[in-house]
Amino acid sequence: MARGKNKGGKKEAPDSTKTPSSESQPSESQPSTSQIPTTEPTTTIEDDLGGLGLGESRKRRPRKKPTEKQESLAQAELSNPKLTQTDNPKAEVPKTEAPKTEALKPEAPIPEACKSEAPKSEESKIETRGSKPEAAADKPQDDDDGLGLGLGGGGRKKTRSRKPKFTAVETDIKYSKAPSSEPAIPGPSQSKPITSTASQPIQYVQNKPEVKVAPAAPVLYKIPDKILSPPSRTVPILTNYLAMKITKPLKIYRYDVTFKPDKPKKFIAQVFKLVKSKEFPKEILAFDQTKNCYSLTPLPKITTERYGVKVVIKDMNGKDMPFEVSFKASGIVDYNNVLKHMATGGSSLNAPTDTIQCIDIVLKQGTLESYVKADRQYFMRPASPIDLGDGLEMWTGLFQSAIFTSKAFINVDVAHKGFPKNQPMIDAFTRDFRLDPNRPMDRQPGRAVEAFNEFIRGLKVVSKILGTGPSSGQLREHICNGVVDPPSRQTFTLENDKGPPVRMTVYEYFMKEKKYRIKYPDLNCLWVGPKDKNIYLPMELVEVAYGQARNKQLNDRQLSTMVREAATPPDVRKRKIEEVIQKMNYSKNQFFKTYGLEIANEFYQVEAKILEAPTLEVGPRQFTVPKKGVWQANCLLKPEALNSWGFIAIELDPRGCNYEDIVSKLMNTGRQMGMNVTQPKMACFNIRINDLHKSMLHALEKQVNFLVVVVSGRGRDYYHKLKQIAELKVGILTQCIKEDTATRRMNPQTARNILLKVNSKLMGINQALENRSIPQCLKGGAVMIVGADVTHPSPDQSNIPSIAAVTASMDTKCYIYNIELSIQTPKKEMIVQFEDIMVDHFHAFKKSQGILPKKVFVFRDGVSEGQFAEVMKSELTGLHRAYQRVAGLNAKPEVLFILVQKRHHTRFFLPGNNARFNVDPGTVVDRDIVHPRELDFYLVSHQAIKGTARPTRYHAVCNDGRIPENEVEHLAYYLCHLYARCMRAVSYPAPTYYAHLACLRARSLTYGEIFNNNDLEKNPKRLRVLDSMLKQSRMFFV
Repeated sequence: MARGKNKGGKKEAPDSTKTPSSESQPSESQPSTSQIPTTEPTTTIEDDLGGLGLGESRKRRPRKKPTEKQESLAQAELSNPKLTQTDNPKAEVPKTEAPKTEALKPEAPIPEACKSEAPKSEESKIETRGSKPEAAADKPQDDDDGLGLGLGGGGRKKTRSRKPKFTAVETDIKYSKAPSSEPAIPGPSQSKPITSTASQPIQYVQNKPEVKVAPAAPVLYKIPDKILSPPSRTVPILTNYLAMKITKPLKIYRYDVTFKPDKPKKFIAQVFKLVKSKEFPKEILAFDQTKNCYSLTPLPKITTERYGVKVVIKDMNGKDMPFEVSFKASGIVDYNNVLKHMATGGSSLNAPTDTIQCIDIVLKQGTLESYVKADRQYFMRPASPIDLGDGLEMWTGLFQSAIFTSKAFINVDVAHKGFPKNQPMIDAFTRDFRLDPNRPMDRQPGRAVEAFNEFIRGLKVVSKILGTGPSSGQLREHICNGVVDPPSRQTFTLENDKGPPVRMTVYEYFMKEKKYRIKYPDLNCLWVGPKDKNIYLPMELVEVAYGQARNKQLNDRQLSTMVREAATPPDVRKRKIEEVIQKMNYSKNQFFKTYGLEIANEFYQVEAKILEAPTLEVGPRQFTVPKKGVWQANCLLKPEALNSWGFIAIELDPRGCNYEDIVSKLMNTGRQMGMNVTQPKMACFNIRINDLHKSMLHALEKQVNFLVVVVSGRGRDYYHKLKQIAELKVGILTQCIKEDTATRRMNPQTARNILLKVNSKLMGINQALENRSIPQCLKGGAVMIVGADVTHPSPDQSNIPSIAAVTASMDTKCYIYNIELSIQTPKKEMIVQFEDIMVDHFHAFKKSQGILPKKVFVFRDGVSEGQFAEVMKSELTGLHRAYQRVAGLNAKPEVLFILVQKRHHTRFFLPGNNARFNVDPGTVVDRDIVHPRELDFYLVSHQAIKGTARPTRYHAVCNDGRIPENEVEHLAYYLCHLYARCMRAVSYPAPTYYAHLACLRARSLTYGEIFNNNDLEKNPKRLRVLDSMLKQSRMFFV
């Protein structure tokens, strides 16, 4: 399905409400962008087992005689020097050389999803909906983000990617020697154990060399058509899509525009408007405020050679700012391309992205000039903005994007984002951070100072030039780097035209040179401007610039306020979207009509199916059917005893951590759930974080194998350090409880949620699908369910790597999961070592079940439509290669590879009097607004605790078993009921959720580590915990 361009590099905010574990799990931030690599994918891995590399010589095979079709293509290539093999999807690719090895087996069979099909149209650079947005919160959550939160950098952000021009890619399936009596690849028992000591803060596994083998013949990837199911009963619901009609098959002229200088960006739109009025006053232009310009008619004087125009505008001080703007014709966009794509149900790999990009820019022209742009969202300051705290306020805005399936739509949604308040810096310092301007910052509360330093880093500020010189009274805009000493202490060297340089303080400079007495001589100065210059300004002379959209993630306080204010019920959200539609007046917009577009003003009505909830087995001969996505159970399917455990309170005494009440509630609640919880064998209080290692070793000496730890709220990094010590140095299971939870909210419900996690960490089973509810595709052979995810740092954290996690089920109930972790370069969305990771998962599965899986079902989070071809080439191919490395060349699993997307703006609403309620869990939309031929659907699997439920989108890129559409929808829905942390269905499948949790755990285990991006590019690292941890529990990360 073709979607509008995602220019942002950021992920959207996750859903807004608490995760099921929010009471007992300290949070941590995570942030995603990637470019499609042109090279062969490398590999990446994680926890348990070593990886393998490849390499060996090859010899050339004789070429086959070309067919007539290939000869004609070759002649065309010779006649057109611009047409190369990489440009032509139908060009024959020379066969690779065979390896010089013994007893080589025949070529590996080509996976079903990889059979040849010529692509239907050339692709251009545009990304579509579904990428990872800016992440403001680290944990995936079950409810809506309110009104499309734009929460800033951290967490998973929207990826900006480019589709390849064609879909022809090599599978690169490799040969290997015939299997012998000895395993060719070491299994879990053969991998060399890696131990940790206190002097080794973290352990990594390097890939082992392996003999390189020749790839199979190149093939073209194809996304399979969906296997239709019998019709089922549907109900009408509304979605925030407006029907759009292309009334004229226009050809639009496209031009590339460049600006010199190209900064400040805020003047680009003004400069272009001036150029248009002078050079093209009668032309109807659409401009994306960056570099792409579209016109209904050819622009006079503009050819494929650059045509330059010089203009002058006034800056904020009335000073002339000259710009040179050049135009160059760069092609013609034909509406017929998108009309044909819609009529034929063209592949997602071959969307007419140039046309979609053009229509998206036309839709934004003429309606959003007064808005502040932040990625694909547009914001305006409301009359009474909500104060988010720590210098930010909440602005409201909108999102819109063109959507093309078998029909054309525009997706419209409301959005919210935090913007720095436009105010004097001294007001922000005193009012927002409650700091004293009469004292240096090193003598003030540490947390407030830390928050202020984070706020000003990278902040745009404006200052007025003092004095009597020619520049007096003018404004200057700077980027703030941080704080330095107060004016009375901060010195610098002043160049003197009449003598030698003079060393003086900032205070003396303003007194002598500017005739200005600084009011707060003990308050630190701001260091602004280029980092190679020493420009120091007193805070009292600086103002926070207006309307700056920042990429930074919100802190916990700001996020909490944003969620509370923005997470509105469905009827309120719907009303706000309708207000936006009314304000935009899409149906009467003459500019749109001139460009051949007609847009409705009403929400589109779509038919939805309601899936029945599965029957769950929640105890011996005890079953339940969830209602509205929630169930109650007083027991566990397979409880494990907590009979050798200890209690530790970090920097808290017995009364401060509520010790007796916690133990009592855990024991009583465990008894009710059928879980034996005894008195702890040891209890330690007031433990300093530096002494925690000794306390854990002491626990091991007392035969304690599980620790419940109450974490003081005084240390922000205590949770990370605790996990590092427990899992990298000692090897003991831990369950953390926040101080606030222990002392204020420790009730039976909280105790139950804690024990759900504890039981899973002890390898117990909380619930499972009842036999009659198990989908048919999970029967008929061993099945491995895989979840995969990559989390990224925020845009301002370029030195922090991305974390990839892959989880795989190890039992017949699809409840126990193994995890593999990999550390790779920032912003890389593909899992570089996916092949080696899957090799380790297959070995672990065989060790657990005695056989290899016959079916592998992958739920991959965080891949946008612009990356479909890349994930098929890299990860889908890697999965097949991994299986053949373990099972032999002719082995071929039945693969279902589904891309799971939460980062979109599609919402569903009930019509009529039920508008105030969310749609029911189990609501599926698999028509009209999704791809007409491919297996593509939206599913609401959870009951939103607060706000409007956000559906999850599922798009299959491989379906070897030809599983019917209805069965895949049930599979995805039922897996949402197997999440260990709560007794409610979550918003996406448990294996994908676990992959995200594993990424968070890896972020904690690598906290404080310094990585070299160049080294990671060459050699991604696989992170692992102690072997003793894995022997106790594969589910330690839950």
